[in-house]
Amino acid sequence: MRLGPVILFVLAACGDDGGSGTPTDAPASVDAAVDAAAGGTCTGACRTTSLTATFGADVRTLDRAYYGITKTATDATLHVEAYKGGGAGCPTMTSPTPDYTVILGKVLITAGGTSPGNLLDFTGDLLDGPLGAAATTVTLQGKTLDVCPTCVGMPAPADPDGFAALDASLTFAAGTIVGHVFATHCDSLDELQ
Repeated sequence: MRLGPVILFVLAACGDDGGSGTPTDAPASVDAAVDAAAGGTCTGACRTTSLTATFGADVRTLDRAYYGITKTATDATLHVEAYKGGGAGCPTMTSPTPDYTVILGKVLITAGGTSPGNLLDFTGDLLDGPLGAAATTVTLQGKTLDVCPTCVGMPAPADPDGFAALDASLTFAAGTIVGHVFATHCDSLDELQ
């Protein structure tokens, strides 16, 4: 059963790049407002990913994202991953390692505003050594989804038109990640539990 396009709640994204330090990867200007009048569509800037990771003077922008559905007998949630670097297309066990990955491990398909969040720093410059860090707080807003939980396990591509669009704000002990995510569906991220 397809759920979408469903608009769960809308909040226009606003903000600036902070203007501090000397960014080595300046964030893209993105107006991530969702077109609620069109019934939950996601067009224009809504269909882009721009998550700005700021850790001290280091700034990086993650610019592509994918999602899968984790389905249990009683529930379904989204597993969303955003990247900078690495290979194009859905992640596989043989994909090139990205420079950075942000993982939102349990995004509710229904209304709700949080998820566990983690940053993987394969380059080693944002976290100054450790590979990963868990966010202390995660806020998700402005979700627009066109997802198909019952498609999990169907022949690939199970949901080629599926998408998840949301605004994310993650706080870490040493920095923040803020911006908009537009994720397309990848069968490789689906999981039946």
